[in-house]
Amino acid sequence: MTASLLLLVACVGLEPIPGRDTDPAAADDTGGGSSTVGGLEIDASSIAFGTVELGGTVERDLVLTNTGATPLEVALELDGDAFELSTAAVQVETDAVVTLTFAPATEGPYEGTLSVTVDGGDTLAIPLTGTGEAPDEPEGPVGNISITPTRYNFGQVDVDTTTTTTFTVSNTGDEDVLISDVVTSAGVWTTGGTLSPPQVLSPGSNKLLEVSFTPGAETTYTGTVTIESDDPDSPTVDIEVEGEGVDFCDICSPLIDVDTGADPYAITDFFSLFGSTDSRTITIQNIGDMDLTVSSVVVNNDALATCGSFTVGGWGSAETLTPYQTASFTLSYRATESCLEVAQAGFDANVVHILSNDPSENDWVIELSGAAI
Repeated sequence: MTASLLLLVACVGLEPIPGRDTDPAAADDTGGGSSTVGGLEIDASSIAFGTVELGGTVERDLVLTNTGATPLEVALELDGDAFELSTAAVQVETDAVVTLTFAPATEGPYEGTLSVTVDGGDTLAIPLTGTGEAPDEPEGPVGNISITPTRYNFGQVDVDTTTTTTFTVSNTGDEDVLISDVVTSAGVWTTGGTLSPPQVLSPGSNKLLEVSFTPGAETTYTGTVTIESDDPDSPTVDIEVEGEGVDFCDICSPLIDVDTGADPYAITDFFSLFGSTDSRTITIQNIGDMDLTVSSVVVNNDALATCGSFTVGGWGSAETLTPYQTASFTLSYRATESCLEVAQAGFDANVVHILSNDPSENDWVIELSGAAI
């Protein structure tokens, strides 16, 4: 079947024709080489248009070159379904361009022939090929994983300590997404949070992924946290993470220090008239460079050694002190009977125990004595 012939296009020189939408990939796919017939050189010996989606078109500009000094009358005839030609005849003085178009209407291979006749004499047949392909079927509803943010720098973190940040993992698609696993590239990165694979995210829902960084040495770390799912477009999504391990501490330990106003290990001058109270403020300070946890402050009364009782006030449960932070409590002595006995430091069992995580002095003991009249 002969395709319809379009309006004559003659062109002297190799300037592009305005408005033409020529597929460069198709233009390169000529089958190789060139052809000559009756003093006319053609820049292709065959033309393969490749695979074209139904409803689409691909164009190919064919350059005709006159190798002589006399103008050539060139007749063009096209045979083959789905192929079209921009002109049926052209006069070539030096160069001219004609355009072929491939527009398949059905699936499958196509073949055709372009016949080029020069001055009514010599004729050259140029084979044409192409394939029609049905467009891809539109995909049905799918789930899609989205992560915010997609990268994070933890900055400088003290060696063997942990810092944590949070990422939001969302399903922005129309169907459920199964999160099958969360994998880290190295042991310095660990994960947690409300995202706990295997877990299904419904459309529009999100979970929080906590990523922790615990450097083990003074060096720079880079890595990835990979989320694996059944998202058809992105079955694996990487979060880029980085951080630097540094050694901030000099002592690298909590250290307790107690201020009684005098001897830090003994208070010997409590005095109470019968029914009255003598009170002192005791201050605890962390003079180390790691957190100090004071778990308890406990007083022990020896009724045989003192005519009164000691009590602790202003202290509740365990308290954590950051480096150089302080906390205070009140220590009171109250006479419980008329007594001239004066308890001597180092002799009685009236003591305060301050228990903490200071590895060198986890039980700070203050001896207590007083006079009751």
